[in-house]
Amino acid sequence: MKRWRPDPYSVVIVAVSAVVHLVQLGRRPLAHDEAIDAFFSWQAHTEGFVKYDPVYHGPLRFYIEGFILGNFGTGPGWARLLAAVSGIVATAVIVSQRRLLGTFGARAAAVLFVVSPTILTVTRTGREDSLTGLVTLGLLLVIANSLREPRPRHVIGAGVLLALTFTLKETVFIVGFAGVCWFVGLGVVALRRREGAAAGFYRSLKALGSQPWMWSTVAFVAITSVVFTGLFQDWSGFASGMIDGIKYWLSQHEVGRGSQEWFFYIAVYVGYEWLLLGVGAIGAIVALRRRDLVGLWFLSMAVVQFAVYSWAGEKFAWLALHPLIPAVLLAGLGAEAMRSRLLARSRTWRSASVVIAAALVVATFVIAVPPAITDGADTAELLVTVQTTESVRELVDRLDEARRDDRLGGILVDGRDSGSWPWAWYLQGWDDVGWVELDPTVALPPGYDAYIVSAITDPPAVPEGYVIERYPFRGWWLPDYGAMTISDAARWFFTRRTWSGQGTTDQYVIVRADSEVLAQPLADD
Repeated sequence: MKRWRPDPYSVVIVAVSAVVHLVQLGRRPLAHDEAIDAFFSWQAHTEGFVKYDPVYHGPLRFYIEGFILGNFGTGPGWARLLAAVSGIVATAVIVSQRRLLGTFGARAAAVLFVVSPTILTVTRTGREDSLTGLVTLGLLLVIANSLREPRPRHVIGAGVLLALTFTLKETVFIVGFAGVCWFVGLGVVALRRREGAAAGFYRSLKALGSQPWMWSTVAFVAITSVVFTGLFQDWSGFASGMIDGIKYWLSQHEVGRGSQEWFFYIAVYVGYEWLLLGVGAIGAIVALRRRDLVGLWFLSMAVVQFAVYSWAGEKFAWLALHPLIPAVLLAGLGAEAMRSRLLARSRTWRSASVVIAAALVVATFVIAVPPAITDGADTAELLVTVQTTESVRELVDRLDEARRDDRLGGILVDGRDSGSWPWAWYLQGWDDVGWVELDPTVALPPGYDAYIVSAITDPPAVPEGYVIERYPFRGWWLPDYGAMTISDAARWFFTRRTWSGQGTTDQYVIVRADSEVLAQPLADD
């Protein structure tokens, strides 16, 4: 088999991916979940161990991200670097898949991956989904290659990648379910058509013998054991990693975290992913007509994952990434097929097609830039869930400046209404920071120069010599789809003007007047 060598087009695509993933990576304030991820990553770096907790996923990426934070920096950009690098590496992996997708198809799939608003936004967010998506991409491609010609390395590689996915996020159970559906369906087809491609695949797989499966199992157990036990510091972690994840997330089904409608992902895809899914639909048609196992594998994994995520009670924008990973590969097959058709057309037709395709790519990228790069705190975007406001970043800068100038001492943070995050990360390492859940009927505890207080109740009495300001802490938008008209949807699509009200969760900041922290009002988001 020929070793893949990067060509100039592939290099340019990966370079563009690097730029769009890294530019202004620290611009957006850390969201609630990003701050928690950074906090646990720092704990993994400083203490060398993080116990698995299905609420927070992991723990593999905590160790990797902890290394970055401990050795390079702790700002928002560094906290998102692992996610961004995962997106860049995924681009390189996709563009290298000439054997599976064709030369043009691999390039087209990589371009669609880079400009996808959903994918770019998620792969620039300091969560585990980007790295999970990269590992899942590898698993999809290993199995796709095995469908063409099974090799021992495919079986072992699948075991390694499945283990890594287990140690990253419980979405592995959805990926696993979708995979089981595919192989069961393929087995049924193989039994009915003994001379078909499905039966041939199973015969080739059987011919590999038991040894690859043994090594695949050994690799899976070794990786999950090392990660979940924290290098054998806590043996209970292995059982927890295998069982507690699925138990917890099934228990959360009725909770409906995210408070979104069942069609939320449809809304996201219609609003942002019309180009990717349009080309992917062509790939699906090609796969069905040719009965191509690779194309049908990508199609099955996209459709089943989409169905399960739509059924699941928890719905967040970042989860929209996962069904798009196989859709990107399917789109590569569609692009390759379109190119073959266009080569038979006239030169005028081909030129017009190139112009139209370029315009659609540019339009998609223009849509991707605000939520992913320039305005990631704008909750009018469906891709922006509950987001820390710009006011918080401004307040952090003012508090930091006042402390450096010895104008400010201790700070007390009210933990009500999840008010500790992202403050627990922004203020980590600061001296004299207290964390309590304040009783609104009791006076503020003395001894602090600044108080950050939840605004779910009336403000507390302001001590003499202090000043107070209310500011938006988190922004959110839960669309009222029942009140939406066609004109509302069209206006949002082109202008991002919402048809139902956006909201904020607020806090009060109470500081000594002579600290000058509130000499100028905070920006009102």
